[in-house]
Amino acid sequence: MRALAIALVLLPSVPRAAPVGGTVTGRLAVVQDGKRIATPADLPAYVYLVELPPQRRKAHPGDSATARIIQRGEQFDPEIRVVSVGTTVVFPNDDFKEHNVFSPTAADQFDLGRYNHGPGRSHKFDDPGDIDVYCDIHKNMRATVKVVDSAWIAPVKDGAFTLTGVPPGSYKVVGWARDSSEAWSDPITVLAGAATMLADELHPRIRKTPTTHTRKDGSPYPPY
Repeated sequence: MRALAIALVLLPSVPRAAPVGGTVTGRLAVVQDGKRIATPADLPAYVYLVELPPQRRKAHPGDSATARIIQRGEQFDPEIRVVSVGTTVVFPNDDFKEHNVFSPTAADQFDLGRYNHGPGRSHKFDDPGDIDVYCDIHKNMRATVKVVDSAWIAPVKDGAFTLTGVPPGSYKVVGWARDSSEAWSDPITVLAGAATMLADELHPRIRKTPTTHTRKDGSPYPPY
């Protein structure tokens, strides 16, 4: 019996296989003024997953994530970022002139101040929402940071999207484009190793937004 016990102790443990994720696919088309339009390069669209029921977490899905939006040629590049809640976004200045990064959006107001060429400054996005980002010096600089409470995000390419490695469970798929409302799918069930296709195309609708904005103190931009 003692020899058997020793043999059992010495047997190597077999690691459990990690759960195999599923795949979610579907199509999306933006709607503007009641018309279905394609998703051109200057109007990128994205999808993300919402767990059902919504989960309470001690940590945010993006707490260890970092993204970049570069200030280059008096523009933000890219002009749209979709990130998980908790993500830190760095704003390097690639121009040899001063820039500023600020947001007047009520959900997450911040001001990184003015700074010149270099690695830039950063801001951690801890709250979901569509966060408009501007430069207090150059009125044509605008970016949007879409912050979502999800770890599963994918771009829409040629009207189609694919989300991979999704843990088995129940979800809704949410479609979005800049200045649009969100389009929510019906609930779906993701199975391990299986592909799930949305039955209906998602149609986020573009909302009319102001074409101009003010500086961070509310004053108009001077001509330059």
